[in-house]
Amino acid sequence: MSDETTALVLALATENAELRAALTEAQELLIETAIDAGEMHEEIEALRTNRAA
Repeated sequence: MSDETTALVLALATENAELRAALTEAQELLIETAIDAGEMHEEIEALRTNRAA
């Protein structure tokens, strides 16, 4: 491989690693958000049940 090709492959590999890390972080945030939303939903349902009683 030429130096230019090697540099391009290295740049692409680096960008790929950075994008994978960003994706992992986004997935973790989405999971946390889904958990929080589920907990909030439970609380709202409990409040509605108490209010109806």
